[in-house]
Amino acid sequence: MISKLSQIVVFLFLLSCSHSALSQSFLKATGKVITNQEGDTILLRGMGLGGWMVQEGYMLQTSEFASPQWEIRETIEDLVGVEETNQFYESWLRNHVTKTDIDSLKSWGFNHVRLPMHYNLFTLPIQEEPVEGENTWLEKGFELTDSLISWCTQNEMYVVLDLHAAPGGQGYAQEISDYNPAFPSLWESDENKNKTVALWRRIAERYKDQPWVGAYDLLNEPNWDLPGGTALRALYIDITEAIREVDDKHLLIIEGNWFANDFTGLTNPWDSNMAYGPHKYWSFNNPSDNNWLIELRDNNDVPIYLGESGENSNVWFRDAIKLLESEGFGWAWWPEKKVESISGPLSMQKGIQYQRLLDYWSENASQPSDADAIAGLQELAESARLENCIFQKDVIDAMFRQVKTDETLPFTQHTIPGIIHLSDYDLGTNGYAYLDEVTGTYHETTGEFTAWNNGWQYRNDGVDIERCEDNINTNGYNIGWVEEGEWTKYSVNIMEEGVYDVNLRASASGTNASFTLAAGESDLTKTYYVPNSNGFQNWQTVNITDIVLTPNDQSIYFKNLGNGANYSSLEFIKVGETIEVSSVFTAAETINKNTISVSISKPLQSPINATKDDFIVTINGMEIPITSVQLDPINHRAFLIDVDFIMKYGHFIKVSYSGNDLETFDNVLVNNFSQEDVHNTLPFYHPIPGKIEAEDYEIQSGIELENTTDDGGGQNIGFLDTEDYLVYFINVAQAGTYQVDFRTAAESEMGEVELQLIDGVNTTVL
Repeated sequence: MISKLSQIVVFLFLLSCSHSALSQSFLKATGKVITNQEGDTILLRGMGLGGWMVQEGYMLQTSEFASPQWEIRETIEDLVGVEETNQFYESWLRNHVTKTDIDSLKSWGFNHVRLPMHYNLFTLPIQEEPVEGENTWLEKGFELTDSLISWCTQNEMYVVLDLHAAPGGQGYAQEISDYNPAFPSLWESDENKNKTVALWRRIAERYKDQPWVGAYDLLNEPNWDLPGGTALRALYIDITEAIREVDDKHLLIIEGNWFANDFTGLTNPWDSNMAYGPHKYWSFNNPSDNNWLIELRDNNDVPIYLGESGENSNVWFRDAIKLLESEGFGWAWWPEKKVESISGPLSMQKGIQYQRLLDYWSENASQPSDADAIAGLQELAESARLENCIFQKDVIDAMFRQVKTDETLPFTQHTIPGIIHLSDYDLGTNGYAYLDEVTGTYHETTGEFTAWNNGWQYRNDGVDIERCEDNINTNGYNIGWVEEGEWTKYSVNIMEEGVYDVNLRASASGTNASFTLAAGESDLTKTYYVPNSNGFQNWQTVNITDIVLTPNDQSIYFKNLGNGANYSSLEFIKVGETIEVSSVFTAAETINKNTISVSISKPLQSPINATKDDFIVTINGMEIPITSVQLDPINHRAFLIDVDFIMKYGHFIKVSYSGNDLETFDNVLVNNFSQEDVHNTLPFYHPIPGKIEAEDYEIQSGIELENTTDDGGGQNIGFLDTEDYLVYFINVAQAGTYQVDFRTAAESEMGEVELQLIDGVNTTVL
């Protein structure tokens, strides 16, 4: 039975997590968690040092012509010769990870690093061994690893040793394991398998007594056709036995086939001190997306360690870490640094000489001289030093602080009078520091990549930022690709109360661009329009006048009301005292079905003296009764009008004021206004009885839309997982018993759906 009232269909799910401090002792698997020897649960939060011992082309912007390291090295040798290539790699290995990196990672909040190792720094390839079947050991890899362990020990950080490039290469994806098809892979050569086993025994012998070596990650992301996982399991067992001959202390991490996530044949643990190490990229972050990891853990009574994740937006980072930590899953992000990238903590700056090399190798420039080529390589090696990288604090903020709170912090200190660069909006997540339509990519789930920052510059949020060609009041970047309803927030310090003019630097292609400024929850202006400048880098000044600001104003919002423009900066110039300008209506909107908020250009006196008789509210042209008018207790730039009427979605609402009692804080009367539009924010309520299109939800979690092949066309919801949900607001015209028919399509009979009815006070009634 459905009663005659507005209902909400909703599902709620609660998650929790706990954290523990580090202690200097070996890590071990204790049932489903990782602990130290004292029994304290350890939640690993780490960073992968990708690109140091194993170069990947996408990190160096060489993927177009050289993706795996062997190909990168051959490309360099062809240009400058073997000796200069060797010198470049010496510089690269010396610079890419130093103690400064580890000190910094510790200060940012990480408690371990994951070291991707290339076997060729520890032993020769099988085809280069002087005696077939024997192993020549090289000290270079061990020396680098020794240094890293020393730096981590000083910082009380664990090191996870990850065999990222095994002898011969463990996967078809050459760029990951440095597999060269000209030689037998790991899976095609017993010699390579034997060398892999021997290498792990050698590593274990060297580090068996090192407590800050947290774990041995035996094989990174195998991706080879290995039916039933039999060959993979056999190799893992051989490695395990070799390690245990000399080291019974260290935790072993086992990755599945097909980029770590297929554990076919591996789900019967063969060692008492092991964890499973799946990876996570580009998938949804709904509670149900943890289910397979929970099952993997619970069914095998082993811990889960997500050894790689990342390469996405700050929103995705925050959501993924919250999801993983809700079940106590440790993680390591990937990678620490890349050339000109926004998605990691550090961005290596690309110099002119190195760009010339890239242009030559891409066949867009002539061959450089030997001196210029060597200079370009040295420039790249120097750019790898942390001191020469750009630190991207927004990434770290998303991974640690934003996981715990929605509170925003200043990205930089904005003082008024002064200039606000619009790319310097607050640190925080979508809906709090900014609002943007696209905030991450989920193409592993949806099959479609989405760019969260179309300009790929400066910051890793959903706000689209590009390099700016303006030469006035610029920090070198502008926001662009703006859509209606998007906004950015700026924490400010108002040094002088007064009236301000604001010079906005903007460019536009067309006449659709418009915006307004707000202080806190109140608009400071009516809508301003941006004139067509005939190009997105043809900059102009848009002057905004008579803005009243006081020290109580702690945040400025830039709100996009239209599209087709780029924005660079706001310059606030004090031009007078507040009493010198009028107090005027700026905006109004519905707060709920009975209340309207009206914003004024100045803060109002408290309490306000105006009465309900001074105001008129009309809905669809009909005047409706007003029950009260009062100052907004939180926002003194606004007052609230309560009406004796239920306002609904689709109503055209207007408000008027004609009186002499409404005063602002500086004793200036508010100007009368007539028939001003009220922005109707009320949700749409689906009438019952009737049909609800699945895509017309109010709130959702875990849902994607796609074009439907069903009769009538349009869209359908899809990509559903357990615990995904949708919320619809409904209005029941008549109480009674109703039959509900679902229009569905499925590949099996396993799908289930639950319908819940929630009343107006969030109580489940069915």
